[in-house]
Amino acid sequence: MSGPFGRLRPSLFSGLVALPLFITSTTGCISQMQADIATSQERLDSLENDLEAKRKELEEALAEASRVLRRNSADQGLQIEQIQKRQATMEGEIAELRNESSGASQANAERSLELQRRLSEVARAAGMDVALGSDEIPKSKTAHWEALTKSFRINKHSYTRALARAYVERYPKDAHADNAQYMIGSSYLKQGQAAAALGEFQKIVSTYRNGDAIDETLYDMAQAFLEVRSCNDAGTALKALLKNHKKSPLVPKAKKELRKVRELGPADCDDR
Repeated sequence: MSGPFGRLRPSLFSGLVALPLFITSTTGCISQMQADIATSQERLDSLENDLEAKRKELEEALAEASRVLRRNSADQGLQIEQIQKRQATMEGEIAELRNESSGASQANAERSLELQRRLSEVARAAGMDVALGSDEIPKSKTAHWEALTKSFRINKHSYTRALARAYVERYPKDAHADNAQYMIGSSYLKQGQAAAALGEFQKIVSTYRNGDAIDETLYDMAQAFLEVRSCNDAGTALKALLKNHKKSPLVPKAKKELRKVRELGPADCDDR
């Protein structure tokens, strides 16, 4: 056919042929998008379910930790340490799930923060070391020292060590720095962690030999050495106190303790 309509027919025909292909292609894209959305929703639901399961497991662990604390058994420290490790693992898993699950609600986020707060409280109640946030450390040196001495006086061991470490780090040349370091070692000794106490006391002997906490340090070092059955070292610490700090109020106690140490034998000491 001649004329303008004849020239248009091939173009129109090709358009009509291409239209079903276009519709099919578009329909396929929509179907794929719907499938992707469904898959993403399933993944999100799965993540939220996993997150909830981990939170329940953590709550059970917190309850178990509280029961251990109430029992006050001889192996309390070991049990709490095992629970703490378990909780730390779960906290890591929860953090990963929270990062993947972008659809977590504000309520869930607040619940996770509450669990973390309870975890820290249980750990501190057990005397385990928990790092302090900057907002938990007093800004002024005077307020910091007052908070530290109060915590030490009422035997809040974990909090005492955290405050003391922060004090020594912030004010290493301060007149109270050696006393702060002493509180770290003393708190460990009160908890029956003699080896940890000795490590902290050694820092005083090395760094604050001329400080006013050295006599208390030597006396407590002797107690810690006895707990690890190192009687000769205990005697050495007491002798150093008596020789170099004759005006210390601890001299009478040190003399009495030294006499006891000299009487100990192989049944009480690994170095005799």
